[in-house]
Amino acid sequence: MINLRKILPYLLYSCKRVSAIISINPSERTKKEQFILEYHKLICKACHNYQYQNDIIENSLSTSNEETTVLSEEKKAAIISTLKSNFK
Repeated sequence: MINLRKILPYLLYSCKRVSAIISINPSERTKKEQFILEYHKLICKACHNYQYQNDIIENSLSTSNEETTVLSEEKKAAIISTLKSNFK
């Protein structure tokens, strides 16, 4: 027979504690944290949505860091002259 007193504390994590686990990089989560997270998401729609939104933000930040914009000298000069004329 399964001893619920040993298992129950792991299954009843608060949303606050689960949101801290969600914020951890998925590759750095322990198996225990991953189990707690997956179980909690089954019973809590808000945390499920929070992880979905967190993943979207993480993906958009990681892709925006990969892209670099290089301006030509002409564009730089045009921006500088526009700024100078606007702040006289």
